[in-house]
Amino acid sequence: MDKEQMSEQVKISIDGEVLAIRLNRADKGNALTARMGELIIEALATISASVKLVRIDAEGADFCAGRDSPIPTLGPKPSAETVRQIVALPPLALYDAIKAVPVPVVAVVRGRAVGAGCALACVADLVVCADNAVFQIPEMERDIPPTLVMAALADRVPVKTLAQMVYSREPLSAAQAREAGLVSNVVPAAGLDAAADELVKTMLGNGSVTLRAVKQFLSLAPGMTPSSASALAGHLAATALSTRF
Repeated sequence: MDKEQMSEQVKISIDGEVLAIRLNRADKGNALTARMGELIIEALATISASVKLVRIDAEGADFCAGRDSPIPTLGPKPSAETVRQIVALPPLALYDAIKAVPVPVVAVVRGRAVGAGCALACVADLVVCADNAVFQIPEMERDIPPTLVMAALADRVPVKTLAQMVYSREPLSAAQAREAGLVSNVVPAAGLDAAADELVKTMLGNGSVTLRAVKQFLSLAPGMTPSSASALAGHLAATALSTRF
């Protein structure tokens, strides 16, 4: 990836040891387009060894108000396979790419994080949000099952929390989102950027091997048996410590 890769819709740059991704459609609530997703996936897939973490934030008052649906462009009667390929697979690939990146991902959220925006924020390893942030999965209002968002969040929150958000369509406040496990920290809106900067600074004080080891353990251990998780813990600790000699 180039030192700085920018489009009208998303800005992607290397800032020291941070891969910075900024959504840049403030006039559209930073709603995701297919091209934005492609650029983010490309950046994450080509991340260099010098990068220690990824930071995702957005211009304007909202983090991400959803995504632009490609359904109207598919014609009057698209097949289920066409819808799967064009509508379903791209956002799923984006969520999976964020989860799979080997370094920790920090999302910085203010305002609305709705539908795909809720998924984009909450698949991050850490979510720092303003106290005015709102998280919502409203697709059932249009009689659309939000299974794509649900797939992104199913390993992040309790199933009853996910069911409540989907069936009720009710938004969660920042405080409720933290209680539900969607976000890591809630701070006053005026201090959001400073709080995120401080967290990033703290994390950058660690070595890349250490940060990646923690990310790998958090990603894999919850699905393992206790003995397998212990074996993974020993392997990662030994590998990280061995780099110091």
